[in-house]
Amino acid sequence: MTTLHPHLGAGLWPIPASATIVHLRGELDLATRETLRERLLRALRHSTSLLILDLSGVSFCDAAGLGVVVGVQQRARSLDIALGLAAPRPHLARVLRLTGLDRSFPMYDTTPGRGSSRPAAAR
Repeated sequence: MTTLHPHLGAGLWPIPASATIVHLRGELDLATRETLRERLLRALRHSTSLLILDLSGVSFCDAAGLGVVVGVQQRARSLDIALGLAAPRPHLARVLRLTGLDRSFPMYDTTPGRGSSRPAAAR
């Protein structure tokens, strides 16, 4: 597997034009985890080498939501696809930092109009 960004957590990366971007909104929690998982796995099937989850519209995320994201990251790796995160709101950025997940995912700047957009609404 090619490492796209070897220094995770070393700053924000610009979003490449070839990335697939999934814009998430709402709550990522126990109630939405199955729908979220299905939509993210579907997005993986249509991705090339990079799938970015735009978290700017996520209002809440619990352990179940984080578990889905981590599970999808593992699936992406098996398909030789990198999974990155973009624009988490401050509360979610803090959760990512506290859990150490900010070091497990490349973090990206949000750049409107880059990549292909596939909305994946939670609740």
